[in-house]
Amino acid sequence: MEEKRMLLEVLLISLLLSPKPRGIYKFSAIWYNRSIHTKEELSQEMDINGLKYFLKVAQCLNFTRAAEECFITQTAMSQHIANMEKELGFQLFVRNKRKVELTVAGHNFYNHISRLIENYETAVSSSQSLASGATGSVVVAVTSCIESLILMFRIRHFKTQYPSLQMSMITIRPCEMVEYLQRGKCDLAIGVPHDMAEVRGIEVHILGSFKPYVVCPGNHPLAGNKRITPEMLSGHSIALLDLRNMPATLKQMHYDMDQMGLHDFQNMVTFEQIERMEDLLFMSLVTSRLSIVPEFAIGYAEGDLTLLELDSPKAVTLPLGIGYMADNSNPVLSLALDVIRDSRIPLNY
Repeated sequence: MEEKRMLLEVLLISLLLSPKPRGIYKFSAIWYNRSIHTKEELSQEMDINGLKYFLKVAQCLNFTRAAEECFITQTAMSQHIANMEKELGFQLFVRNKRKVELTVAGHNFYNHISRLIENYETAVSSSQSLASGATGSVVVAVTSCIESLILMFRIRHFKTQYPSLQMSMITIRPCEMVEYLQRGKCDLAIGVPHDMAEVRGIEVHILGSFKPYVVCPGNHPLAGNKRITPEMLSGHSIALLDLRNMPATLKQMHYDMDQMGLHDFQNMVTFEQIERMEDLLFMSLVTSRLSIVPEFAIGYAEGDLTLLELDSPKAVTLPLGIGYMADNSNPVLSLALDVIRDSRIPLNY
């Protein structure tokens, strides 16, 4: 819904700024329930400056003072508002000799238009800064070094394409992704997406979905197999990252394990106090424990570790997602998002 609203606002702005043949290009817009419906052609009262005049009257509730602050005459301002009301098809203000008030429809129109103008001015300001070569930065949080390594080609492309912009990488616990985004400690968070997707205001995009692999040390009884069945895992302990503070992810994991045929999942799995994938791989190496990791991590399973494909009854994939706050106004964010989500640049795994 948020993306739809922003798209509609961009559409209206593009119409407002489009060239006007012979001085005037006419169109109309009726706003209701966050929707825009083009009707017939409207006059220049509905361009950006014209909308700013309306906002000024709505803020001052005084035509004379609003006209003075906009450097036009009171007569011109009154005529401008009257033309807007005629073209919109509803009354914006109630006027009498003593006071000026917004109508219910006018108040609704004001709320929408004030957000549109604010977004327009933010877009212009940030774009002008970027066009002038100004520096900026974006902070990307990952939940392990492995996530940052598989994004290496895309990060390198960003730094090449935007040499004046900075991209900082920080490593956080998986359960901290939502908090870091909401508090503005990072602009982007990359990791398991389920809990981020549950939070209103956080947008999530999937970077990829990966097959799960079972990892065990070379001296484990299962190490001689290339492929294993769920039944072969019976009686073995499986270590996973600590997901106990991530309810949506934990719920999804229970479902995935059941789909993989690991019906005795709760008795097989232990949640270690390990929150980075590289630490989970190291633990499997030194403790002879099994672990389950996504396909993108297997290239970093060094030492005497064996990777086993699991013949599960139903195909299951583990997603890697990127989340960000929908209201984040950092102009560098959109540039970083475009590069990190660019599937033409391969992931490094």
